[in-house]
Amino acid sequence: MRFQTFTTQGVALKERYEAWRERAWPSMAKMMRTDKPSGEFYSHIRSYQLGSMVLQEARMTGQTYTRTSQLIRSDGMDGISLGVSLAGRVHGETAVGSYKAGPNSVLFGDLSAPYTHNSTNAHYVTLVFNRKDIQRLVPHIDGLHGLVMTGKDAAPVVRQVTSLLQQLPDASDETGAHLGDGLTGAFLSLLNSTGTVSLSEEAHLSRLRTEVRWIIQQRFREADLDVARIAAMSKVSRATLYRAFSDGEGISAYVTRVRLQMATAALADSGDVRLISEIALSVGFDQVCNFNRAFRRIYGCTPRDWRHHSRTIGAAA
Repeated sequence: MRFQTFTTQGVALKERYEAWRERAWPSMAKMMRTDKPSGEFYSHIRSYQLGSMVLQEARMTGQTYTRTSQLIRSDGMDGISLGVSLAGRVHGETAVGSYKAGPNSVLFGDLSAPYTHNSTNAHYVTLVFNRKDIQRLVPHIDGLHGLVMTGKDAAPVVRQVTSLLQQLPDASDETGAHLGDGLTGAFLSLLNSTGTVSLSEEAHLSRLRTEVRWIIQQRFREADLDVARIAAMSKVSRATLYRAFSDGEGISAYVTRVRLQMATAALADSGDVRLISEIALSVGFDQVCNFNRAFRRIYGCTPRDWRHHSRTIGAAA
């Protein structure tokens, strides 16, 4: 997956802030005012584009951001942010008060509202969502700017983001977009847990789709993973499950796609010496003939042809 990266590692201590500041990214100089630190300063940042969402992972200390009303008027940035604190601490001020966030906490932010944000030895992940995408599902999200969530409320998002950071370096752009959809669902679940907003029916269905996709990603190897089992694990009726997946790819089709994606990766791996039948069973198909039929329907060739072609190209490269 494509990403941008920046680090002050190897830069002299006295020159780090200026080296960081002179970069439009990641200093975000056009949308933030920053103050030169009086003490230690470092910044290691990596940014990914997940569909319409931006994910930025940062390890930093000594940074102070201020988003002013003047900057808001001039740059037109209007996203909703979710900050996930994994280590260290951050604190800041909004128009209605101050906030503090330590490890394993989540902070809501609104880029259309002023605030100041400080970091100390922080490992911090920022997710920036398109406001229109969120408001389509949650029409009224006022009053969340600067809200910090901790403990069991924040734990699901913290776990998902931590897992995601391990997956992203090897993920494709297409997979990244799907992972972004999953984070949107996690964001909606977190909004719902605040008790301060009312989710639309579509938002509830979007959240359900995220949960179901997560279940499938974890259990696709189980041959008996069918709609009835998934509905039971999701604690909804099969009718609700079908409704959640009615507008796009069906739930059974999604299970098949996940299994086939894992199979194609194994077939292309020259170090994987298993028989094709063994690979088929390992990714959740109960019969090899069903695997062959699904593979040909999706990829237009047999698994054997795919393996030969993929490994021939790999050897030539």
